[in-house]
Amino acid sequence: MNMNTHPRSNGELRCFGNTLVAIRFSSLASDDKISVIEHWMPWGETPPLHVHHREDEVFHLLEGEMRFQIGQREVRASARQTLVAPKGIPHSFRVESVAGAHCLTITWR
Repeated sequence: MNMNTHPRSNGELRCFGNTLVAIRFSSLASDDKISVIEHWMPWGETPPLHVHHREDEVFHLLEGEMRFQIGQREVRASARQTLVAPKGIPHSFRVESVAGAHCLTITWR
């Protein structure tokens, strides 16, 4: 998998920075306000350190390797691993695998 991979999608694909995303389940689709977003990211992709004040952010890595900073902890994750960035805790990540990374994020709202 890399950024030249053309993902199959039954929905709209959008670019968010250097990341290609597909909204798999919108928070507008249910009363629980849960969203599931699929991401295809290139090597080195890293968002700025940021905080979610109202919701946890769950990451499920499908392919590749990523290094997460969650508060003061640094965690490495690879395919089939899931981790949580709790609300109120600053977090970021960096795609470590040269071929890129493919993951799902699940949030509330």
